[in-house]
Amino acid sequence: MNRNIIFMDGEFAKLKPDGIDLLSIALIKPTGEELYLELDYKGKVDPWVKENVVPKLNQEKASKKEVVKLIKKFVGNDKPYLVSHVNQFDWMGICKLFGANDVKGIAELPFQWVPIDFAGILFGKGIDIGKLKLEGVAKKYNIDTSKMEKHNALDDTRLLKKVYERIMN
Repeated sequence: MNRNIIFMDGEFAKLKPDGIDLLSIALIKPTGEELYLELDYKGKVDPWVKENVVPKLNQEKASKKEVVKLIKKFVGNDKPYLVSHVNQFDWMGICKLFGANDVKGIAELPFQWVPIDFAGILFGKGIDIGKLKLEGVAKKYNIDTSKMEKHNALDDTRLLKKVYERIMN
């Protein structure tokens, strides 16, 4: 398994074409080292997010500037590949968080400029991710999810890492 990766999931306020505002973010290294942060967000959230995500946000909130600083410290200088289950949304959230709105900005991110789409990996292995979703894939591979809370960035990232390791090894 490639060790220069970091697993990531983020929960966001709503899907919108001008970028994703992250409410929380979790990063996990292949070693198991974790970083979980909740952002100080004052904008509007979709009703579904208000019902399913906001109640799970219960840690001290950090500013965007502080979150960026903590992520850079956690990631280090190796520019790992970011592995995400639905990478198009998570990548948009990372880019907006870091203010990377052009090629130069993306090049300055602490990650490789090409995020890894885990749903695409599953599709390539013949697994119908649209039908099963990640929890269904976990069940298919006998991964216990009973202690994991859906729509919690840290638990979702832990699940992503477990499924990735089971599928790739």
